[in-house]
Amino acid sequence: MPNPDAIVLPTVTTVEIRLDPVQTFINSMVLLVRGEELSGMSPWVYETAAKLSAEEMREHELVVIGLHYAVMPTRFWKDVPTFLNHLETSDPVSLRDQVLDFYLNFPSCHEVENKLEASKESLLADVDFFLAYLRNKFGEDMIIPEVEVMAFELLNDPPRMQNKIAAHLRSMWEKYFQAEWERVKPMLADAVMAFEEIDFSGMEKEEAAKYIIGREVNQESWHKMKKDPSHLIFVPSAHNGPYIGSFGYKNAQGIIFGARLPKDTEIHAPDLSRNEITIRLSALADDIRLNILKTIAEEGEMRSSEIIDRLDLSQSAASRHLKQLSATGYLIERRCSGAKCYSLNRERVQDTMRAVEAFLLCD
Repeated sequence: MPNPDAIVLPTVTTVEIRLDPVQTFINSMVLLVRGEELSGMSPWVYETAAKLSAEEMREHELVVIGLHYAVMPTRFWKDVPTFLNHLETSDPVSLRDQVLDFYLNFPSCHEVENKLEASKESLLADVDFFLAYLRNKFGEDMIIPEVEVMAFELLNDPPRMQNKIAAHLRSMWEKYFQAEWERVKPMLADAVMAFEEIDFSGMEKEEAAKYIIGREVNQESWHKMKKDPSHLIFVPSAHNGPYIGSFGYKNAQGIIFGARLPKDTEIHAPDLSRNEITIRLSALADDIRLNILKTIAEEGEMRSSEIIDRLDLSQSAASRHLKQLSATGYLIERRCSGAKCYSLNRERVQDTMRAVEAFLLCD
């Protein structure tokens, strides 16, 4: 079960933008199971997910969601095949303990009246207690019971768990991601090269994040993952669209963002410019999302419940559309009296129009 897409940006001493093929691979694997929740990601995500049978998708959810913290690398790897070889030869119990250690040590994601205490032994002893602990720690919405039950069984059989993880990820790499990585790597390298020209030494952490990601960082929706790391790593992805992923190494916090060019760069990379414009226009290319923006523009800040009632939307549909509009920067999201409230980011709308004009009319 991966952590919610949220982090608290720490105080950092260095900022680095780099390619990380393994984190990019794992991040894209997680995106495959989020298609019903998130719109506006790369077409590759939806097309690849559609190729998986129901049985293959269940196994994929088990590996990348239920056993997520056995899959997540704890250090940088130069390429995916080397990492897969590592998984195949790792100590199975150590892989199992990566999952349990995270569950035991990660701060609770929400306020609970009665916090459950656990140990590795108690988590492995009873599936009902295992599920109750995960709900208590991460919240009901973050738990897929049938996936966690299968994960529980494999956590109690580390060798079988290791074989399942290694075989599945190698298959996904060879069948789907290897060719895609070679296709997008030049574009991602251009993004890294462009950001490497920027001096971040005088920027505060929020300023650096906003500059790299290209929009305001929603601090309220991010949870702490690493305490005071000395290094902040940004990794471009061709698949995230407007959304952010995260990972952690020993003294580093990693953020995966949609590949783009920095503002005012002199580097000419049409694929990156087109990629960012496509992400922004994708959020506008839907009648419901346009109605949401128009309604908020006319009425001012609105609660999510008001938007649902005004436009006669289901909770799930409203959530999906509001997530995309917020992630793309068209809406500013904040908490107001326990609810989510949204206002129009007029500057973002105007900036999008300027970006389209610059791309189409540049010499």
